[in-house]
Amino acid sequence: MKKIVKKYIKQIIVISILLLACDFLSALPPYIVKQVVDIDFTNEDIIKTILFFICIYTSIHLGRLIFKYIRDVLINTTICKILKDIREMLFNKILNFKMITFNKYNSSELYTRLTSDVDNMFSLFFGFLYNILSNILYIVFMIIMMFVANINLAVIGAVTVLIISFVVYKFTRILGNLDNEILKKRDKEHKEFSELYNKSKLTYLFKLQNKNINKMNELFYSELKIRRRYIFIHHFPYWIIAMIQAIGIYAIMYYALNINAAISLGSIYLVLYYTKECKTPLEEICNQLEELQTCINSYKRIKVLLNETDSEMIEKGNYIENLNGDIEFQDVSMRYDKELVLHNLSFIIKKGTKVTIAGRTGVGKTTLTNVLMKLYDIESGRILINNHDISTVSTKCLRDNISYISQNPYIFADTVRNNITLGNKEITDKQINNLIHEIGVENLFDKLNEGLDTKIKLSKLSYGELQIIAFIRAILHKANFYIFDEPTSNMDLKTERMIQNIIDKISEKSTVIIIAHRKSTIESSDKIIYLKDGQIDMIVNR
Repeated sequence: MKKIVKKYIKQIIVISILLLACDFLSALPPYIVKQVVDIDFTNEDIIKTILFFICIYTSIHLGRLIFKYIRDVLINTTICKILKDIREMLFNKILNFKMITFNKYNSSELYTRLTSDVDNMFSLFFGFLYNILSNILYIVFMIIMMFVANINLAVIGAVTVLIISFVVYKFTRILGNLDNEILKKRDKEHKEFSELYNKSKLTYLFKLQNKNINKMNELFYSELKIRRRYIFIHHFPYWIIAMIQAIGIYAIMYYALNINAAISLGSIYLVLYYTKECKTPLEEICNQLEELQTCINSYKRIKVLLNETDSEMIEKGNYIENLNGDIEFQDVSMRYDKELVLHNLSFIIKKGTKVTIAGRTGVGKTTLTNVLMKLYDIESGRILINNHDISTVSTKCLRDNISYISQNPYIFADTVRNNITLGNKEITDKQINNLIHEIGVENLFDKLNEGLDTKIKLSKLSYGELQIIAFIRAILHKANFYIFDEPTSNMDLKTERMIQNIIDKISEKSTVIIIAHRKSTIESSDKIIYLKDGQIDMIVNR
């Protein structure tokens, strides 16, 4: 954030000068009126004097309008640029998180930070610069003008304004705490709703609608109770402010009429006007401070993400051209938080072989491949590829040489071509079509109306068809190592045979690691590594 402020420091200085100019000019007109009220109307040049003050009064308003226009344009353009930079910084930060950092946040939290929390930053900057700071300066200038008019009356007026300011501050603090509670409730609702949405099929299958409705209603009612307190406290101070202001005005009038009758009518008018006028900016400050508290909470939550230190440095380390060879695990252990997931794993995967990692759910099969791709750090031991310790190899180098196909294929709502190439312009349509014919999946692509330009609608393609697109993508990116996580689960026999044929062709030129349960996949492997409770139970060479 400091870098962004430094980047726009010149604009901020200019905005500050314009704020001072606008607020000073806004406070001047009543003083001009005071001068007119105190004019000696017996003077021969009275008309010239009045015309002079009219010209001054008009010039002040015209100058204020010009400065205000320039100020508003500059504030809006500067804030929009700042928010663009904040959004880019936050998005880039999240994209560089390590996997272990992603585990600390759910998707709804990250989405809220990138959208509504960043939007609230506009109110933070705009509300502070345009309203709070401007109104504070306006009040300061009005108090100064009071003292210029009459010191004794100004003391009464200034004390009145300070008491009102204190009341505003105290109630704003209370409202800020309530607003923070509301935000926590909303986060909990978002998290719960996101989970319910992702498990909507289970809700219908097990008839959990009423249970989930009651659960969400409890959260909503809990938030509603806090909002009722918020509304009551929000409106409570206004009658207190009005009463304090009325007492202040009475004190000014009493002093001017009973204690010091020599005070000019213009001075009395000026102090009364400013004392009464202070109410409006103070109320605006009160309203803005309530909104500002929400924005500050959003800023704090954004700052938590920006201060995350576990960023992935993919360029750090050695870049080895054409990283290839045997993969060796030497006493590798790894844990999630305090739970030990992998325990002293040692085995070798020979270059160009097809190896299956087998075992029950939760024994560490996927974790094993995750540490190989440096998605998570190991606790102890070493992983070698062609005798290169991957801890010394850059993450970019490692992932440039590995293609990964997950159990649930990552498919974007985009064209078939873009899903296959992922922006790699070196992959041509001819290469794609040749591979389609080579692996024998022409039927899938023949039914696409616009060929490779067809936009994928996930609901219209089967799981197997989406998986085939993911396989084509992986093959065309030409890796030395392929990792398949349950590639044939939930498929019919015909599609499974097709996928097995593709894997067999890949294994002719590359090292293949498969996480699988199916007997057909296991039997066609050169080596099978059985895991149990994060340890090697058995290794079968074929």
